[in-house]
Amino acid sequence: MKRRSIGVMILLFLVTFGIYPIIWTIKFQMELKAKTGDGFGGLGHFLMIIFTFGIYALYWQYAAGKRLAKQGVEDHSILYLILSLLAFGWLNPFLMQNQANKIAE
Repeated sequence: MKRRSIGVMILLFLVTFGIYPIIWTIKFQMELKAKTGDGFGGLGHFLMIIFTFGIYALYWQYAAGKRLAKQGVEDHSILYLILSLLAFGWLNPFLMQNQANKIAE
């Protein structure tokens, strides 16, 4: 998994007016797929989110938490799902990247 600075992610989130999280999600899914072999590739992942009107994104955040846990970090999949359901899903990329950074160390 690629190590990314959380501070730079926050800055890009604000500067790009929310476009960076879309790019991050696609890249992160591609890295997860390469590491675990589970899920869609980047384009398939993006299309699933669009065609399901974002419902797949809820499932993906939970599943990504499970895939990260298989890599040796704490399982935060339920937290990701709860945050998404409570409209705080925008925090999940930062939390997921923090977990991925622990794997990269």
